[in-house]
Amino acid sequence: MAEASAQPVAVVTGASSGIGREIAVALAAKGYHVVLAARREDKLSQTADLCRREHARHFAGREDAASVIAHPADVSVREQVEDLVDSTVRRLGRLDVMVNNAGSGLFGRVHELDESAVRRLFDVNFYGALYGCQAAARAMIPRRSGHIFNVSSVIGRRGTPFHGAYCATKFALCGLTDSLRVEMMPYRIRVTSVLPTLTDTEFFAHSAGRRRPLSEFQKRYGMMSARVVARRIAAAAGRDVPELVFSAGGKLLVVLAVLWPGLVDRMMKLYHDDLARKL
Repeated sequence: MAEASAQPVAVVTGASSGIGREIAVALAAKGYHVVLAARREDKLSQTADLCRREHARHFAGREDAASVIAHPADVSVREQVEDLVDSTVRRLGRLDVMVNNAGSGLFGRVHELDESAVRRLFDVNFYGALYGCQAAARAMIPRRSGHIFNVSSVIGRRGTPFHGAYCATKFALCGLTDSLRVEMMPYRIRVTSVLPTLTDTEFFAHSAGRRRPLSEFQKRYGMMSARVVARRIAAAAGRDVPELVFSAGGKLLVVLAVLWPGLVDRMMKLYHDDLARKL
């Protein structure tokens, strides 16, 4: 194993676009070595270039320039995730931050969903994060230090119509993260559940299933910037932050889902009817 770098090291999955790309850039701006993982090599190279430029902008003239490593990987394959983390530790000597961000969507009513599509969704959204958590924990436990971020969704706390399979993967990820957070306390490893609301990324364009129409909510209120989400994650690195929720509406939804689930059902019926008219 290489001598441990003096600078912190982060691995970001799903780094080819959207939130993952912005997280990588934000961490590079803070002086992290960043290792970028995704399936799309061309997009990954673009993210790497952005990270190098951002690091140079903040640390011009310094001799200890951060490394930016593009590591193509499919998170649904355990061996590839383990190689991603193991090769990071071999090359840089440590792992400080693991961001399990890779994910995809599936739009459709629960009773109409294709089983194989749902299984593929779990392979990426849940098992990909599980593999990342396990590999990162093995790297961090000996050093008794590190921070794992699992990017779920606010609808991983309250299901929404037409997104049942996606919600199921994110509910599972939230549960996994809550358990892991307590289990890692004896090793001083922090674990944070990240719950964005609708975010302006390529996510919807790449989701499986029927094409998702724009809801009236999206038209009226727009979507959150991926950069805002990324900067909050980067700012939380190394701090005890159990959960990140990014909007007043998201926080309200989480609270109402626990206290008044029937009220939220009626609210979601309006959302359901709006989308159903556009299909």
